Amino acid sequence: MHGKRTLQQKAFLMMLAVSVTLLFVINGIFFVINILGTMKNYKKETANEMRYAVSVLGADYLDNAFAKVRERYNSIPEEIKSDPFSDEYIMLLADLVDEDFWNARDVLVKFRENTGLDSISIIMTDAEKGRVIFVVDGYDLEGAYLPGQWLSEEITPIDTIDEIQKIVNSDITMYLAYGKVTGWIATNYVEIHGSDGQLLGYAAGDINITGFVKNMLLWLLLHFFLSMVAIVLSAWYISGAMMQRMINPINSLSAAAQEYTKRDKAVLNNETTEEKSFFDNLDITRTGDEIETLWTSLSEMEKDINETMLRIRKLSSEKERALAEMSVASSIQEGMLIKDFPAFPARGEFDIYAFMRPAKEVGGDLYDFFLIDDDHLCLVIGDVSGKGVPAALFMAVATTIIRNVAKTGNSISDMMKELNSQLCRNNQESLFVTLWLGIYTISTRHLISINAGHEYPAIYRNASGKYELYVSSHCIPLGIMEDADYVPEEIEFSEGDKLFIYTDGVKEATRADDVLYGTGRMLECLNSSSDRKCKEMLDAVSESVEMFTDGADQFDDLTMLIFEIKK
Repeated sequence: MHGKRTLQQKAFLMMLAVSVTLLFVINGIFFVINILGTMKNYKKETANEMRYAVSVLGADYLDNAFAKVRERYNSIPEEIKSDPFSDEYIMLLADLVDEDFWNARDVLVKFRENTGLDSISIIMTDAEKGRVIFVVDGYDLEGAYLPGQWLSEEITPIDTIDEIQKIVNSDITMYLAYGKVTGWIATNYVEIHGSDGQLLGYAAGDINITGFVKNMLLWLLLHFFLSMVAIVLSAWYISGAMMQRMINPINSLSAAAQEYTKRDKAVLNNETTEEKSFFDNLDITRTGDEIETLWTSLSEMEKDINETMLRIRKLSSEKERALAEMSVASSIQEGMLIKDFPAFPARGEFDIYAFMRPAKEVGGDLYDFFLIDDDHLCLVIGDVSGKGVPAALFMAVATTIIRNVAKTGNSISDMMKELNSQLCRNNQESLFVTLWLGIYTISTRHLISINAGHEYPAIYRNASGKYELYVSSHCIPLGIMEDADYVPEEIEFSEGDKLFIYTDGVKEATRADDVLYGTGRMLECLNSSSDRKCKEMLDAVSESVEMFTDGADQFDDLTMLIFEIKK
């Protein structure tokens, strides 16, 4: 038919797409591994060469040279040294160019000439001003800097002091820059320590990697071109072979199925049709594989299929109605959950993010947060017993009641009692909900909470830098006993602290071998990502759970909420 592709074309395009994807992935991985390996070797070689050069200069000379340059740099008024290229500033540095300086420069020049380095310099830093100050510059004389001259980002693109330290602490990272004259240059740094072990500054070395970059790009383009030619030819040949052995027999079966469908519709419309076989009389060459098995199975099933199709149509109608009801329930549930973040963009005192993934189309978990007034924030997370539509409806009722009782102005204990009382009424399904509810006072950073049979929250203390479970007494879940008492807990927070609350779908996420995720793995994941933003932390936990379960079916909803005190 017009606008449709044949099976041969689809097979060809599919093999082509898969092969090209694998080509990109494999070449990309190889390209990255090659670059990282080469950069690691460059970094190691340049670091060794610079350390050797520093050792030749000697600790006594370096102590003296750094001391003289720093003393002179610090003694010059800022209004003069604010321009490192002014005649007035350069004149004040002239006497630093003494015999010791020239001897040291000669050492660096010889190292540059006898190694793969394009340049090597001895520098120190002014962290307050963000400046890199030259002590000895081994670059070509016409482009070299005097002792005491400095550079910063305001003057020219250079590594910041933080970037220099990152390069020093990394096994691979180097600063890459491109110049119209020099091409690609990679810069490495090593620390220089004085005779007393204190950090004096750094040795900086440049190496030209233009040839390496060009060779890698040429290799990548050539390899990609040759691979594409081979892929296209192979895909075309294989698709042709598939046409003869597989696609033609499949087309015959497809044509017979279409004819049978026409008869099936005619029977459904009470039209008389000729009784005949659609599959037994097919002229299909014996293939000896799954296609022949399919042909035989279709022939055997042909007598019973009319009855089966009628039964399927009836079941399908009922299923469609049930799916429609489930879709409405899912939409209602999703609409009740807060999805717009940041939830309170005008409030800089805190940040909050929540996430829920139901185990079925609809689930029984709930979360909510809202301002009771300008100084009080209500946080809620819960888990309704059971799954599916009944649990979702119970969840919707609970969420609505929570918002109503929270705005009464009563104490948190009275709120929970009223919530429990309303949920116990007319609870014919005997459902219940475990619930953690907290009211946070923004001005005092004070939280009062009640744990009604729910999971222990995890609290991050900025002072200690780690998450720990907050173990407290449990009250009875809601919806079980109407006259139950609910005792609150009080927690004080500081700037930078975080509160992580969740349902049992997190710790009880299960692998195919029935091993649980557990609170230990959860805390480990939280602590490893504690410096991230709220959303990123929940994403990290969700990804950790997914990697742990590895696609195994889950029987409980996954719900999390994180709250961070900002200021």
